[in-house]
Amino acid sequence: MSAITQSEYELLYDFLSVSAPVSDELFLMLKKAFKKKCYNKGDSILREGEIETRSKLVMSGVVHQYIFEDDEPVTINITPKGLAFNCIKSYVEGSPSIEIHEAITDVELLYIEKGELEEMAKQSQELSYLLYKIYETILADRENRTLMLQYRNPTKRFQLFHEIVERAHWILGDTPDKYIASYLNMTPQQYSKEKRMAAKKLS
Repeated sequence: MSAITQSEYELLYDFLSVSAPVSDELFLMLKKAFKKKCYNKGDSILREGEIETRSKLVMSGVVHQYIFEDDEPVTINITPKGLAFNCIKSYVEGSPSIEIHEAITDVELLYIEKGELEEMAKQSQELSYLLYKIYETILADRENRTLMLQYRNPTKRFQLFHEIVERAHWILGDTPDKYIASYLNMTPQQYSKEKRMAAKKLS
């Protein structure tokens, strides 16, 4: 198991403190609970049928979360550096995951086990409030993406991706275009066309 660096602890703190203030005492408790794991490009982080037991934060790289529909991959989410992820349904229900989580680049992440996090939350009102605020942010992000996907017009989806999807500027950093296209429910050709049209408007 790899050691967690000071800069990675700082990234963890930045992620947490965006949602609510984090005391030194709480952060010290969380630092002791998080662990680090590294994956190579193409590795599975969560396989279909496995039960999700961890909350994870990406330190470097990009994670692709998807399901198969008619033997075709359908993107559920894309999680780059600085953002958290897990399969929420499996995590909450203890049911087998229908999602697959794959490293589409080399990935380093921090994770905390569900059981340990829940025990800590029972003992800390501050942590309980922090988790509540984090889940609010996650739900708002997912609602915005759902709203975006309601539009049949690819141009409108592309526009809303940039305007209301909070993780957009993170995703655009290191994610190959074909995954962004899938995230926006577009073909790679449609996405390339929308990028060209947007660039022309800015020039």
